[in-house]
Amino acid sequence: MKTIGIIANLEKNRAVEAIRNVSDLADGMGFTVYAGECAAALCPPERICPVAEFAARGVEAVVVLGGDGTMLDAAHRTAGQNLPLMGLNIGSLGFLTSVEEQYFAVALQQLREGRFTVSLRAALAMEVVRRDGERFSLPDALNDVVVSRGASGHAVEIDLALDEKAVTRVLCDGIIVSTPTGSTAYSLSAGGPILLPDTPATVISMISPHTLTYRPLVIRDTVRVSLHAATCVVPMIVSSDGRDSKPLQRGDTVRIARSPRSVPLIELHGYDPCDVLRRKLGWGSR
Repeated sequence: MKTIGIIANLEKNRAVEAIRNVSDLADGMGFTVYAGECAAALCPPERICPVAEFAARGVEAVVVLGGDGTMLDAAHRTAGQNLPLMGLNIGSLGFLTSVEEQYFAVALQQLREGRFTVSLRAALAMEVVRRDGERFSLPDALNDVVVSRGASGHAVEIDLALDEKAVTRVLCDGIIVSTPTGSTAYSLSAGGPILLPDTPATVISMISPHTLTYRPLVIRDTVRVSLHAATCVVPMIVSSDGRDSKPLQRGDTVRIARSPRSVPLIELHGYDPCDVLRRKLGWGSR
């Protein structure tokens, strides 16, 4: 591999230092480096390239500096270019940006030598059908699609259906539909299970349900999920990866299915998802 792009979250405390460090390391290894617009003040003008033009400039992989939120942003911004993403962590937790700062040089060297695999992570496609028949979509979600009560302090009622078959009406603060990648994100905070990245499944987690017998559901990733806004005092909110969001009125339906497009993430030589869980969640520590 010879050409990489860099996307960074400049709001992180160590971002400027990390960008310069990674650029210097990559230069020393013979990479051609392009940086997204956000790094315009830190790189020579000839190295600045709009993220949407990375593939056209010959970029073969994107190095993402930040936390999981930065990685999600990068996945959305590079959608359609089929560029694998490698996450370098300068955030707090970092399930997706699993390479810590002391290993940046090792990671770049493995990238240069081709000592990695590309994991095609499942994404969720979604469509909103308004009660008047209008339809629209939000960008595919790498982590999750969430229907929630929005700004209201009132619980909402959501009808859940699987493959067009009614399952239940849930009185709750919202419902999270997540991929295996997203199972360590919002869904985990709502009591959902952790799935390994290659598990062919989808997780449905209720947010603060008012019936204690409700538990998360794990379904095949071929099953289509429908969430119908049954009752709400003020508009609900539907969001994709916590960023793109739209209001929902009573009678609207959100239809969710596995996207035909996957998100390519780079897994370096020796990557072990269980090791990531041990390190990030502190398993086995006393």
